[in-house]
Amino acid sequence: MAILLTMQVGPVDWQKFKGAMDWSKGAATATGRAYSRVYRAESDASSVLIVEEWDSHESMHSYQEVVGEEFNKRAGTEGAEWQDSVWELADSI
Repeated sequence: MAILLTMQVGPVDWQKFKGAMDWSKGAATATGRAYSRVYRAESDASSVLIVEEWDSHESMHSYQEVVGEEFNKRAGTEGAEWQDSVWELADSI
């Protein structure tokens, strides 16, 4: 079942974070990820929101197991408190 994942963290050093995002694109194939978008808060550009759609929890976890720890090192977010939410696709109205 498709899921939407939102991950928010901040404050971040934007240049380090952007570098980690660029690195992660080539670090491992994100099999099952439909898209990934990064947003910065209008009121505080050091607050970041990542929005991703995955075909399943399993695909998301497989990718995060490969890149997660190294991503946090590169992004400077080791030990940071991420606010994560997983959303399941609702039935159409």
